[in-house]
Amino acid sequence: MAHLIGTLAAVIIVAGSAFTPEIKSTTRLTIIADARGLLEITAPDVLALSHVYAGQFIGEPAESPDSSFAKYTVIFDVQTLGGVKHGAYAVQFVFDDSTGEAFVYLPGRGEPAYRGNISTIVRDGQDGRWHRASAEWSDSIRPYLR
Repeated sequence: MAHLIGTLAAVIIVAGSAFTPEIKSTTRLTIIADARGLLEITAPDVLALSHVYAGQFIGEPAESPDSSFAKYTVIFDVQTLGGVKHGAYAVQFVFDDSTGEAFVYLPGRGEPAYRGNISTIVRDGQDGRWHRASAEWSDSIRPYLR
């Protein structure tokens, strides 16, 4: 009987952990779009590319993009040991629909999202600057913006 209870407990633990997001993984993106309001993305393929700590959505440094490009605020919710940290990280995202070029801006010192961002991760030399958005990440979220 004790063996059966131990086996059942192990199955419950394994089954429960299959549904628990990985610590530090992004659990949701919220995109603030002026014309459309809030958009939420929970698609696993998009979230996998949006891992705040891996930073694979951030490409090489870039000059400021054209101010006429559509601009969005992307807010990342991140799984922690204590639960989901809502608004753990935020960036500005812009893209040129005619060329497909996309950019992310990491808020810098003194800007509203900076303190929240650095409480999650510090990116010395990257904060307060524009970067190209990785093509894979940009391509994964742009369909939600149309």
